[in-house]
Amino acid sequence: MQIEEKKAKDLFQDRIFTLSNFLSIFRVLLLPFFFYSTYDYANDPSNLKAFFASIGYALAAVFSDYLDGLFARLLNQETTLGRYLDPVCDKLVTLGGLFVVTIHFDFPNWILIVYFIREILGVWLGGFLYLKRGLQGRPNWWGKFGVGIVAVSVIWYMSLPYFHQFGAPYSFLLHPVLSAYVLLFVLTAGVIAYVVRYWNIVFHPEAIELDPENKKQAKKYQKI
Repeated sequence: MQIEEKKAKDLFQDRIFTLSNFLSIFRVLLLPFFFYSTYDYANDPSNLKAFFASIGYALAAVFSDYLDGLFARLLNQETTLGRYLDPVCDKLVTLGGLFVVTIHFDFPNWILIVYFIREILGVWLGGFLYLKRGLQGRPNWWGKFGVGIVAVSVIWYMSLPYFHQFGAPYSFLLHPVLSAYVLLFVLTAGVIAYVVRYWNIVFHPEAIELDPENKKQAKKYQKI
């Protein structure tokens, strides 16, 4: 495989001010509001206004994650920067959400640490592939599924005081730790999938030959 090193400034050669990039940044800008309302709710579980505000911010972040990809395709605004900005913003938002429920609602802190390490490795690997190999890895289904599970887990843990106060329609809803272990499984599967996919590209590039016409390869990575 031909190695093509890139410079970080090359990311900004495409359009920067697109609707998709704005939606990615918008998710991150929601975090301070989410932190504030969740803090109020955690200190006063009877403050349902703060509770529903936090739920609203979380759902807005999830919805904007769906919309930025949709608009990028519909408006032909897919850029190299956008393809990196979207997952980086996802990582900031998901880590912020898990951090809040760890501090206020007893989410297992060791799973948060595992998630943090996994995301740091993901950022490093993505940057390495771009700068040293001229490749951009495409997200796998484990990563996409993981973002959804984080959203479910965050909302579930936040809802636990509400269920204790007003009752839960189903008894299993009083055990949000179930979602934490599902997330751990998804994280583990995602790490294994990435290691299998990128090991040779990172450490043995001479053994890899990418065919731009190979649709199976195109689903995994893109030549930049």
